[in-house]
Amino acid sequence: MTVTPKYHLNERFDPQRAHPDDAHSVLMRLIPPGSRVLELGCASGYLSGYMESSLGCRVTGLEADPAATAIAQTRCSEVHTVDLDAPDALAAARPSAPYDVLLAAAVLEHLKYPERILEQAHDLLTPGARVIVSLPNVAHWRIRLNLLLGRFDYSDYGVMDRTHLRLYTVKTGRELLTGAGYTLDTLHIAGSGLQNALNALARRSSRPLPPLVLPGMFGYELIYVARQA
Repeated sequence: MTVTPKYHLNERFDPQRAHPDDAHSVLMRLIPPGSRVLELGCASGYLSGYMESSLGCRVTGLEADPAATAIAQTRCSEVHTVDLDAPDALAAARPSAPYDVLLAAAVLEHLKYPERILEQAHDLLTPGARVIVSLPNVAHWRIRLNLLLGRFDYSDYGVMDRTHLRLYTVKTGRELLTGAGYTLDTLHIAGSGLQNALNALARRSSRPLPPLVLPGMFGYELIYVARQA
């Protein structure tokens, strides 16, 4: 019997089929073409495959799910099945270091020790390497409304994914990165419907969104770009 991984796309990511403000679209626009990328939690390699085939990157992926790793191996240069909470989680990636980009897309919230793997990654990165981390926003307005109604229900996917071990807001996501020794450069907001509409409105008016309230309230996925301090 063939097991399909939970986080899997049948094809590589295709920006032509995705909303420009979806998390995957934002993430891929942040990857410098031709980079050497270390992707934590690469799942079945749908982003890794896009980075290699369309951006000319060389990707080393680390993934805990063996079924996902088996698929990812067909999509990118190098993949290892690794428990990202293990003390030596990055050992398999060391021979291909240094890396220009560290990508952790919607994975750190699944870990017991996200701080540790971010701290250990310093040794594998080039000076000034780009660190891109996306985290679900537990302060999204839907979660706030449910709390007001006395509900805190888990689901199979999304912010309240039952496999999430950590919960983040704009502030605590920033603290995760700065606490691990990185300097935060920018915060990008990937939304569901309302945030996407707000982003489009801001682009048309050439005016920035209010810096705190809107990301904290309407942002669904928080995407941080940082570098080594």
